[in-house]
Amino acid sequence: MLKSLTIIFLFLILGEFVNYIFKVPIAGNIIGMVLIFLALKFKLIKLEMVKPASDKLLKYLVLFFVPYGVGLMVHFETIKAHWFSIGLAVLGSTILTLYLTAFIQEKLQKK
Repeated sequence: MLKSLTIIFLFLILGEFVNYIFKVPIAGNIIGMVLIFLALKFKLIKLEMVKPASDKLLKYLVLFFVPYGVGLMVHFETIKAHWFSIGLAVLGSTILTLYLTAFIQEKLQKK
């Protein structure tokens, strides 16, 4: 368990490092997730190496959304002032995401 958690955190740190060095406009944790995905995809690390910690983290996934909820409360006045444009952006991006996901899934199933 400790080994798998260490690997996950190493990829998080690597993502933050890449973000810091190259000043990429993407969050370091997202870069770390992409890097660990690529490492798993190209079999640089085995799934069994990270599975114990990832299963535990997924079990408590809902707790990771608490800071974002608090952040929404901190910026309540901004959200209140721009609720229509924010709602439109959320609705549009949700519809676009659903459409693209269905399109990609359909293309992959044909193969």
